[in-house]
Formats: sequence, C-alpha cells, structure tokens
Amino acid sequence: MTYFDTPIVPIDTVVSNPFKESFDGSSLDFNISTCPIRLRSNYLYGSPDNEKCMDKQAIVKLNDNNEVVDWWVVGKDYFVKSHRDFFQSIEEKILDRFDPNDIASVKIKTRSSRNGRWGLREYIFDGISVPIETTNNFTTIIKFRIVAWSGLDGLTANNYLLGAFDNFCLNGCVWATGGKADYTKMKKRNSKLFNLEHFSDKLVSASEEFYRRSEEFQKMAQTTLAVGEGLEFLDTLKISEKKKEGLKDLYIDEMDVRGANVFALHSALTNYASHQNPDKFITRKTKYFDDMEHELMFKREEEITNILQSSQWNELTERIAA
Repeated sequence: MTYFDTPIVPIDTVVSNPFKESFDGSSLDFNISTCPIRLRSNYLYGSPDNEKCMDKQAIVKLNDNNEVVDWWVVGKDYFVKSHRDFFQSIEEKILDRFDPNDIASVKIKTRSSRNGRWGLREYIFDGISVPIETTNNFTTIIKFRIVAWSGLDGLTANNYLLGAFDNFCLNGCVWATGGKADYTKMKKRNSKLFNLEHFSDKLVSASEEFYRRSEEFQKMAQTTLAVGEGLEFLDTLKISEKKKEGLKDLYIDEMDVRGANVFALHSALTNYASHQNPDKFITRKTKYFDDMEHELMFKREEEITNILQSSQWNELTERIAA
C-alpha cells in the first residue's frame, strides 16, 4: 500500500477524467436519499400517532440495490448532497481551469470516516511545484495541494484548503493567513443558503495563487530563527505539555535537517499534522477508532492550520523579520 490511492498518470496517456476514475468504487461512492420522520403518539400533548416531524428529516445511505444500509437525522433546511455532488463540483472547476498536463499527473487520495458520512479528497499536482532552499542549503520541492472535505450528517461543514506538499518529508503544508480577502481556506455550513456552485467557483485561480503564496515558504526558509525562539513559541501554544514536548522533539529533528530557520519550525508543526508519530503523540481512541482514524488524524491538520493563521504566528514572523 502506497501513501496515495492512485498512481501518477503519464502525461502522454489520454485521461478523460482522472478524478472520476479514482472516485468510482471508492468508500465515498454511494447514493443517498431523504425521507420524512414519523413520530410516535404523544398522549401528553395529544399528537396523533405517526405524525410527521416538521423540523427534522432523515438521510438514508443506499447500497447498489437501493437498500437502506444507514440513516441519520438532519434539520429540515439542511442542504442535502452526496459526496459525488460535492467533490464533482470541485473537480469540474479543476478540469475546466487547470493545465491538462498538470491534471494528467495529479495524485489523489480518498479517505472516509463514520461509515462514509465524513469524506475527504486530497489532490497533489506534481506539475505545479517550486524548489525551496533553506539557510543551510537544504533543498526540497513543494507541490500544489488541495484538500476538500465534507460531511453528510450535519457534523462537518463544506471545506477546502489550499496549500503545499513537501516532497522531502511528505508533509502537508498550509499557508499563513492572507488577510480578509484570503480564500485559501473556505468553510460553509450546509444551510439552505449554501450554494455549491459558488463554493467551487473560488478555486478558479487556485494554481496561480500557489505560485504567489509559495514565496512564503522561501521566505521562511531564508529567515533565521534561533532554537530558543522556536522553543519559546511552542511554549506559548495552548496545548498539553506532552504535546509540547513532542513538537519540541520534532522541531529539533527538523532543524538538524533544514537549519535554524522558520521553515524548520513550520515543518515540525506540519509533521505532527501529517504523521501519527505514536512515540510522541497519542491519537484519541474511540469505540469506532478504525472507522474514524482518518478523520481524527485530519483534525490535527485543522489544529495546525489554526496555529499558522493565529496572531501568535504572525507576531513571531513579524518580530524576526523586523
């Protein structure tokens, strides 16, 4: 089993839609439907037996024979869509706007949780990449990365995140905040006002944004950061002491490879988000851990995204750049 679910497709191979090929037959490839919820009689309030619930509805998961295999309850105004609806909308924008050669070499990873109610797709574009050189002349390649995830049961909004993939350590990387107009991170609730087409439209210039924002990584790589300052920053984080110690260990390891710079600290954070490191961190176990492992791991990435888009990170980078 390799890290990615789909291999690199040679550029000279005719591929009509690599996204569809990797989605079909995956753990997210199933149909859903809705049905009303009927209530039992309530003698206290005099409601009739089998009365229809007016503020809730059920979503049912269907197998290939259109048989119900799972169901859950959402609000009556919940925006109902399948995983195919959600990801296809995003992938159609990529097919329409990206260079065909970049699409031909895309790597796609698909993950699911909660019996398919939660789903994630990660897209890494080998053809959209830039080299990064650090203060100690270490060089790596970062590639353009899109992560999109959503839920069907009301527990997860519709999200996508633009960033990069470090080819050396296989870390997923995110950008720091880009101000009020920043659309590198999008989150929209499944309300009746949710517009899937508008949500996906924001991706039309995503690859161009990658080249502009990749300058952040090169700047971090060339910005010296004393080890004491990096450790002090980790101490300011509102996390457990055990997690701090684990991040400090990762930071020292990354600094040995990448040098004493901000990129090493950034890589320590994204290493935690991308790899389990069971000797340093405890992944929360649940009764259904095997089914929820991918979602629980991805929550680390959301945690690190919040850190890298926080006022503490901005203060650190502004102070050492002054």
